Amino acid sequence: MTGNLTDMPPVPDGHAAPANWIRELARMQPARWPVGLSIRAAITIGAPFIVGVATDSTSDCMWIAMGALMLASGERRAPYRTIFRQVLISAPIGAAGYLAGYLGALPWAAVVVAMMLVGFLAGIVSSYGQAFSAGALQVLLTAGIAIGIPAIDPFWRCSLMFLGGAAAYACLLGVEALLARRQRQRHILADLINAAARLARARAAPAPEAEIEAARRAVTDGLGAAYEALIDSNGLSSGAAGEPAAHGAILQAVDQLFTVILSSDSPEALNAAAGQLADLAAAMASGRPSPPAIGSGAPAGPLLGAVAALQAAWQAAGAGGQNAAAPGGAPANATAGRRFTVSVILDRLACGRETVMSALALALCLGLAYATRWFNDASHWYWVPLTVGIVMKPDFGSVFTRAVLRGVGTVGGVLIGAAALIFIPKGLLLALLTVVLAATLPWAKQRSYAVQTVVLTPLVLILIDLAHPGLKNIDYGLQRVVDTLIGSAIVLAFGYFPWRRGQQRQVAHAFHAARAGIADCLRATISAQGRQQAVVARRRRAAYGALSNLRVQLQRSMAEPPPAGREAAAWLPLVACAERICDGITIWSTREPAPLADGDARTVARLADAIDGQVSPADAARLTSTDPGVAALVAGVAAELGRLDRLTEVKNAPAASGPAAPARPEVPRQEFPRPEFPGPEFPGPEFPPAGKAG
Repeated sequence: MTGNLTDMPPVPDGHAAPANWIRELARMQPARWPVGLSIRAAITIGAPFIVGVATDSTSDCMWIAMGALMLASGERRAPYRTIFRQVLISAPIGAAGYLAGYLGALPWAAVVVAMMLVGFLAGIVSSYGQAFSAGALQVLLTAGIAIGIPAIDPFWRCSLMFLGGAAAYACLLGVEALLARRQRQRHILADLINAAARLARARAAPAPEAEIEAARRAVTDGLGAAYEALIDSNGLSSGAAGEPAAHGAILQAVDQLFTVILSSDSPEALNAAAGQLADLAAAMASGRPSPPAIGSGAPAGPLLGAVAALQAAWQAAGAGGQNAAAPGGAPANATAGRRFTVSVILDRLACGRETVMSALALALCLGLAYATRWFNDASHWYWVPLTVGIVMKPDFGSVFTRAVLRGVGTVGGVLIGAAALIFIPKGLLLALLTVVLAATLPWAKQRSYAVQTVVLTPLVLILIDLAHPGLKNIDYGLQRVVDTLIGSAIVLAFGYFPWRRGQQRQVAHAFHAARAGIADCLRATISAQGRQQAVVARRRRAAYGALSNLRVQLQRSMAEPPPAGREAAAWLPLVACAERICDGITIWSTREPAPLADGDARTVARLADAIDGQVSPADAARLTSTDPGVAALVAGVAAELGRLDRLTEVKNAPAASGPAAPARPEVPRQEFPRPEFPGPEFPGPEFPPAGKAG
């Protein structure tokens, strides 16, 4: 990638055949061992059973461990404040699910209808954020357990013990936060600086375009996650001082460095910057002082100057942040000046059509799962609705992928659990095995959903067996496999295949919203106020974040069978085009030209209208400007818009010989509401729940 958008290689109009979906389904993700989470999971899940075995009260201790198990298996890498908020929101919701056990006094048809209503409400609540989504999943699981095991009555007591396990988990989390808060922040920053170093090194090589784009995405994703972590620490209010402000100044320096790396054409400067950034990242990770700047005097050139500014920001943070001013490029506090009126609250609770449809699909599948009780009289029939509740969570990943991998993982986990119950005597030794499995669970979750299920299944088998000793351990494992397969079949037949067109509409809407975000970023560079780097940087992060979210969703869909996998593959070139447009705007915005003349400003505004679909690509290509920078920007963006138009054009071409090419995605031409990007609320690394975009 060079400094001009027009220099970037074109996107081919033909589509490469997508990777084999089975290979994508079996792909393992790289994972680092999460030491803190593993220790917390081992203690809060395993310790209650060790105590239960020692005191002969394993039945009571199981519900305490269950509260910790659901929190540990659902925790994602996030700032401590975010995790605490998720615990405070999700744990009470999950504990309330046990009260559904009182529905057992009703006729079974009424129970089915009631749980369909619970499923629909859970689907709606899931769209309000990650914490509510986790709580919705927990309530589906605890309600299924309470209805399926009426012998655990009084159900309110189970709720209290569940909350006790969550409280123990939160206490250990607090201890970890006090001991390792700064270490976690340092590692987040170090990972971000390393990503910037890889981008500089790739651009200096020059590396293949795909490698450069992957390196650029790593920086933008890391910046989004780092800003989210800093905002979540509530340290970015106006006039913030101390460590949060110092870290905000570091992120602002990285943001500026990123734009300079994209626009630099000097391999020597890029290589020198990459080496210096790698040294700085190592110093950040270990807590050492910043390495000396390159050369004895002030670094020559804007790139090395940006590296020096980053080093200065890190040195100020090492001094306690006393010399760091509140970051001008950082977003304002999310809650500053916000008035929560009734209309605002109602707007926040409103949900889109796709959310309602997803909730209806969940309710339908859950009703069918509970209806299987009429012909499934096995003692552990409730694993059918539990499987449906776990799998039917599209905000946690592809429904198809989770259904298949859960079935495969359950079979492997049952074999491990049955072997453990046969060969390991019940008692303290078996309880210690739960400690090992609980400690492994966080790492397994990062590797693959199937690996997570392989670890989770024997853990649950052992927990249930310790709480309810008996002689039918293997039979129970086989029932678990059969019920899991029934639940997965219900999800695929009634919750996935009939609704796939709705998923395509979600992708089309998200893509158009991302284009609108890119257009807003370009508009921010026009006015005198927009020339402030804080405004442009904020809009830029929002645009890159939306594209990153969309790419994550598409990559998850690559593991689905045709036509879904082919359709996802067909969208990826469009996202790449949009990312290149965003890159071109980023490069152009860093050159700080003189104030635009009125004619040039209108040209740039017209180009922004073309990006979000208000002007055709052909009209955009006819835009002219006497300013060389504006002319180059128009030429590059118009070329990419032309490619986008060709890629989205549906053609009835005859089938070619060889592997089938993915169908071209059809992007709706109607106008969508343009999203607003206020201060800190730029998209994070996770794709937003379906339907919230309207």
